[in-house]
Amino acid sequence: MPLTPEEQNNTVIVAQVGSTATIQCYTHYLPDEMVTWTKRDQDQLLTAGIQVYSSATRYSVAHVRHQKLWELSIRDVRLSDAGLYECQVTSHPPASLFFTLRVVEAKAVLEAGAEVHVHTGVKFRLQCTVQNATKPPDYIFWFHNDTMVNFAKHGRPITVVQDSFASTLLIANVSWSDAGAYRCEPHLAHAANLTLHVVEGEKHAALHNGHSEEKEAPPTTATSSAHPLPSWLLIGCFCLVLLRLRRMAAADWL
Repeated sequence: MPLTPEEQNNTVIVAQVGSTATIQCYTHYLPDEMVTWTKRDQDQLLTAGIQVYSSATRYSVAHVRHQKLWELSIRDVRLSDAGLYECQVTSHPPASLFFTLRVVEAKAVLEAGAEVHVHTGVKFRLQCTVQNATKPPDYIFWFHNDTMVNFAKHGRPITVVQDSFASTLLIANVSWSDAGAYRCEPHLAHAANLTLHVVEGEKHAALHNGHSEEKEAPPTTATSSAHPLPSWLLIGCFCLVLLRLRRMAAADWL
């Protein structure tokens, strides 16, 4: 069922920085006349009919006649594109529909924070999540010291698993060469950076929120923890034994 003007009016469209925003204006219940698109909060005429009047080449308009659809497209969306847009039918009197475009900036977030310390020889997992995105990113790239590791066929055993709005980097066996700068860079989103410090010996106190799987040391054999008896106690025990022996000897004479 086609949308009525009342159902379309004051519609809010959310677009992500760098993406393409589309605003659809249906004129089923309005006269079949030419439509103009205007950025109302700037009083800027964008299109009239299928002609683009804005100097910005990012704007385009499409008219699907049998659907009575006029669609305004904005490529490479910027924060400045946010605002109120008017779809006006040049009838008498003119009929207008208003649409609000809200623009959001997506960003990558590393749950481990900015710095992580891990041990040599452990398994390490690092998760990157994309926030404020309007749809899952086309890709999420990982870089180690500015070298992409997503499709690396040689070198360290690093695995990358992407799932919708998140990506996980797995290092099977951390070595000294894994130390350095890591960057999670999703499509159309701000990147997130992290420094990985590799340490050796006992567990580092500042593992933060990075996920590492330490190999547990085998249980040690239980040993006696008793301290040597004091010398005065040994002398006392010896005197008691000697006194008892003398009493036993005296009893034998009797």
